[in-house]
Amino acid sequence: MVFPTESLSFCGVLRPPIVGKTTFFGVISTLLSDALLIFSRYPRLGQVKTRLASVLSSAGCLQLHQALLLDTLDRTASLNLTCSLFLADCSHHEMLGFARKHHLPHTVQMHCQEGKDLGERMWNAYVKVYRPSDQVVFLGADTPSLPVSHIKEALVKLSQFPVVAGPVEDGGYYLLALSQPRRELFQDISWGTAVVLQETLAKLAPHEFFLLPRWYDVDTVSDLRRLEQDLRTPFEGFPARTHEFLQARLASPISRDTDILGVEPRK
Repeated sequence: MVFPTESLSFCGVLRPPIVGKTTFFGVISTLLSDALLIFSRYPRLGQVKTRLASVLSSAGCLQLHQALLLDTLDRTASLNLTCSLFLADCSHHEMLGFARKHHLPHTVQMHCQEGKDLGERMWNAYVKVYRPSDQVVFLGADTPSLPVSHIKEALVKLSQFPVVAGPVEDGGYYLLALSQPRRELFQDISWGTAVVLQETLAKLAPHEFFLLPRWYDVDTVSDLRRLEQDLRTPFEGFPARTHEFLQARLASPISRDTDILGVEPRK
């Protein structure tokens, strides 16, 4: 993705929490080999997926954003990683309310994003969870059809490269993995533009990074059409909520959103 103006969703992978580490929900008593951080904008009506406002109602945009976020949590749960969710543009109370409403597991550590821009928020989150032996992987939540194997590959490649990136077609990245602190990768970047990945890689020597296969994120009507096609066949980490959202649009002949995919409702 072109790291957002709109949808801030990524994940970070870290080493396990210490037994008995306190989170917003209590004490974690189980050690895992890595941990996952997910960044997202708080799902607020009228403030998410606004690029789709011409074809989706405000409620539809909210439902889609929420489905993408929750599916990201579900899809990455199979990786056996300790998960932390960083939400932007919300209060502590709203953050905890979201977790309770959607019955997020107590193993999901909740945080509010802090910083003036996306890079500062990413770095602050990195610092909050990082320890010297940690690997960190930021993953966008707008790629519901992304093969889970790409995330696994990123973790493997971190043993050979200090940085792994997953390019998206709009010039950003859907994944950024670090095996060591690299603060410069979050500074002086034109966030929300088509040169995010280019500017990020320009700070690295060729031997310092590995590129994963290119993918796409879901921001436009054409992305929705493409996603609907991709979700016709089940795969590992299938995004059930997003699929249900698209199916509901196809099945509702009177909905404002009925024609967004450019196909007839299925019989």
